[in-house]
Amino acid sequence: MTKPQVQRTSVGTNAVGERLKLVRQDGDLTLAEVAQRTGVSVSNLSKIERGEVSPSFDVVIRLCDGLGIAIEQFVTPGLKPTVSGRKTQTARGQGVPFSTEQYAYLAHSTEISRKNMIPLEMWITARSADEFSDWNQHEGEEFVYVITGEIEIHTDQYAPFRIGSGESAYFDSSMKHVYVCTSRDDAHIISVSYNPNGASAPVEQFMHPSARPGRSEK
Repeated sequence: MTKPQVQRTSVGTNAVGERLKLVRQDGDLTLAEVAQRTGVSVSNLSKIERGEVSPSFDVVIRLCDGLGIAIEQFVTPGLKPTVSGRKTQTARGQGVPFSTEQYAYLAHSTEISRKNMIPLEMWITARSADEFSDWNQHEGEEFVYVITGEIEIHTDQYAPFRIGSGESAYFDSSMKHVYVCTSRDDAHIISVSYNPNGASAPVEQFMHPSARPGRSEK
């Protein structure tokens, strides 16, 4: 599949920041209350709302889970939240596109919010782990399958290792981790993150006590 066009809903734009502020104000929530629900610091939330930082997909997922809305509702301005069932399908080309400087994403099954699995189609554009200022880290486990190309998986506990087309890996996603492309063309992969507590447990349960902020101004 061709890499999706991500300009309209890229997390590199301020669309997410504007949507975050709208959802927060509609719910009469302070930045601190959103921080408690999502595990994203007050400082980071404020910067996202002002468009000063581009949130990673992990952060977008935490915001959606903590605020109880689907990804598509979060990144698409004007889309009204709807009651979500537990069955959905994504037709070819109908996933929700996102991008960071290192990855391009196509999110599948976005109509279901607060789900235990996050299925992502990804194109890895980063060529070095040095390109990442923050490494991904989230509760649960992660499965990755390479469709085309080759990637190198870096974690904070193991030496980097490579997998190519038709190969897969499965690891504890509470380890810090990033994907780097080692093939000539951008690697095309499927990534599925699983958190058994994702649909029910409050996010603050997984936060370090020192990271749980108090109230702040709206």
